[in-house]
Amino acid sequence: MSTATPTAPHATHLRGTSRRGYLELPWGQVHYRRSGEGDGPALVVVHQSPLSSATYESAMAALAAHGLNTVAFDIPGFGMSDATPEQWSIPEYATALWRIVDELGLDQVHFLGQHTGAIICAEATRRRRDRVLSLIFQGIPLYDDEERAEKAAHYAPGYTPAPDGAHLKVVWDRIRGLYPGISAESCSRQVAEYLSVGPDYGVAYRAVFAHRPDTAALKGVPTLLLHGGDDVLDRMNDVVTAAFPDAPLVRIEGGGDFVAEERPQEFADAVAAHVLAHTSAAGPAGAPAEPGFTPVHTAVVDVTGGRSGRARSRTGALDIGLTRPAQRQDGDGGTDPEELFAAGYAACFGGALGVAGRRRGVTTGPVTVTASVTLGAVPDGTYAIAARLSVGAPECPQRTLEDLVALAHTICPYSRAVRGNIEVTTEVTGGS
Repeated sequence: MSTATPTAPHATHLRGTSRRGYLELPWGQVHYRRSGEGDGPALVVVHQSPLSSATYESAMAALAAHGLNTVAFDIPGFGMSDATPEQWSIPEYATALWRIVDELGLDQVHFLGQHTGAIICAEATRRRRDRVLSLIFQGIPLYDDEERAEKAAHYAPGYTPAPDGAHLKVVWDRIRGLYPGISAESCSRQVAEYLSVGPDYGVAYRAVFAHRPDTAALKGVPTLLLHGGDDVLDRMNDVVTAAFPDAPLVRIEGGGDFVAEERPQEFADAVAAHVLAHTSAAGPAGAPAEPGFTPVHTAVVDVTGGRSGRARSRTGALDIGLTRPAQRQDGDGGTDPEELFAAGYAACFGGALGVAGRRRGVTTGPVTVTASVTLGAVPDGTYAIAARLSVGAPECPQRTLEDLVALAHTICPYSRAVRGNIEVTTEVTGGS
């Protein structure tokens, strides 16, 4: 198990620095924490039980830095949210999740759920697929009938408050037994979270054990399997990848169940790469490219004569004729806007891939990025472009390269600029 200490002073604190608030709903108040701006892709985070949204506090700022509008709420009955009036089923929790999403004024969303939260997100998605852009499962418990029955009978036995506080050690020992590598500070926060639920902290567990998730109904929903290498549900990888054969599996080494606080930047990078890759809506017209944009370099190129003219850069480094592809003859030395764009995109993406490798501590070996940019007609009589990136790194393992490419798409200015505006497909070829 990981022995990493949290990287921020508030990492193990119930409060933190993200914006917090309450919703008034029929069964009581729901507490939530939020980061990012309202016009970013909406990511709704559902924690594992019997804990709270504080699990994600350390990663909230990093998610906002990627442009995500993130809301992490306390499941009813947990953290600082009011309890439900009676034992709820997973479908009831899923119904409540959509009520929370609506009260927050969100339309289409991305869901990230861990353990109990993953089961709730799966059911909520099954009910309203039209509103879910993508899923991230941070460990989803797909128990067989035998394990479900065994856990229903013996798991989470609860505690009895004792005048001498002996029940505090019962809770402490349970948490330590589950996660022996976490810090004392993180364990202390979890004790507080257990106590906030009350002696019967297994209420949501019972809902999970009584529910059989319909994974087949989620086919076609873009899904990422993401968790720390030491997550307690890492043992289920074979079962989960069989249930979601099209979902990439990303394991963050050095992190456990609390990888969001142990490795917040790596966690946020992986989450954002998936969310941004599956967000189709463009930003508001006329909006700046990025909030707080600071110019670093400006290239100025003068073009005369349009597609049959000449392009000259102010530095003099570029001075080349332009020709229309349909009119180009053998031996013509001219280029066209699509070739110029492809060159810029490939070069920039290659640089972003290098940054991604350094962030992950990975050496890729030689990398080739080939960009294909296609000009095509659209039904309204105008033209549009589409792009394809082919990334090859024969010395880099395939899964590692796929992870780096996904991260590079969140780093590369070209990918960020065209996201939601043109179709970009990516082909990745790594080593064995």
